[in-house]
Amino acid sequence: MSSTVKAKSERLSEAVTLVLKAGGKRLRPALVLISGRVGCYDFKRLLPAALTVELIHMASLIHDDILDGATIRRGYPTINLRWDRETAIAVGDHVFGVAFVSLSLLDDPRIIDLMAEASTSLSSGEWLELSLAFRDDQTIDDYMLRIGKKTAALFSACCAAGGMLSDAKAEEVQALKRFGENLGIAFQIRDDLLDFWGDEKALGKPVGSDLREGIATLPFLYALEEHGGNGLLTHVITSRDNSQAEINEAISIISATGARQRSEELAGAYLVQALDALADISLSEVQEELRAVARFVVERYF
Repeated sequence: MSSTVKAKSERLSEAVTLVLKAGGKRLRPALVLISGRVGCYDFKRLLPAALTVELIHMASLIHDDILDGATIRRGYPTINLRWDRETAIAVGDHVFGVAFVSLSLLDDPRIIDLMAEASTSLSSGEWLELSLAFRDDQTIDDYMLRIGKKTAALFSACCAAGGMLSDAKAEEVQALKRFGENLGIAFQIRDDLLDFWGDEKALGKPVGSDLREGIATLPFLYALEEHGGNGLLTHVITSRDNSQAEINEAISIISATGARQRSEELAGAYLVQALDALADISLSEVQEELRAVARFVVERYF
C-alpha cells in the first residue's frame, strides 16, 4: 500500500502516509484473500484486488471526514485538520485514482465492473447520509438502505472478487456475495453500537460522533421509536452545535431503552444469514476462516 500510494507532491505523500500510519482492521482485503481460497488460490492474482478494496475504503473515509468536518480518525488528526479541506480532497481523489490503477493490473473486466458498481453504491450511500443529516424525519428504512449501499455493497464485492479471481463455481461466488452482504450489515450495526458504547481510546474517536454529525443510527432510531418521540433526542439530531453535556445526556436516554439489545439482536440476525450462506462453500477450511471473521465482527471493540 505504501509504495502504491506514493505521490510526486511532497505534501500529498506526507498526507497519505499519515492515513496509512493510522492503520485499520484491513478486513476488506482479508475477505478478498480468504474468499480466493474457494477455487484455485493465486496470491499474485488476488493481491491487486485486495489492495484496491482497501484503497477504495481509505478514500471513502477521507471523503467522509471532509463531509463531516471530523478532526480525529483512528486516534490521529484528519487530513482536513492537519492541513486543510483542499488537501484532503486532493488526497482522497489521489487514493481513489490509485485504487483503479491497481485494479487495471488485473485485466479482468468482471472485477473492474464489480468494483466500479461497489464504488458507485458507496458514493450513493454517502450522499444519502449527507442529504438526511440533521433531519428529524430519518427512518429505519433510510438507515438500512444507507448501510446497504455504504458498507454492505463493498463487503459483498470483496467476497465475490475473491471467488471470481480463483475461478470458483458460480454458486459458490453467489454464496460468497450473500455472506459479504449480510456480514457488512452486521458490521455496520456493530460499528454504530460502538459509537455509543465503545471505548474512545480503542475507537480512536469520541463516542457520540454520529450524533454530532446529525446521523441517526439504529440505536438512536430504536430509542426514538420507544419514546414515541423525545424532545432532547430530536434536538440533538437536528442541532449543529450540541454541547458535550447534551450528547452525553442523549446517550444516557438511549442507554435506558431497549435500543442496544434490539440493535444487537438485528446484527445477530444478519450474522446468522451470513453464516447460513457458507453452507454452499465446498472447502471447510474457508468456511471456518470466514466464521472467524464473522466472530470478530460481532465481538470487536474497535
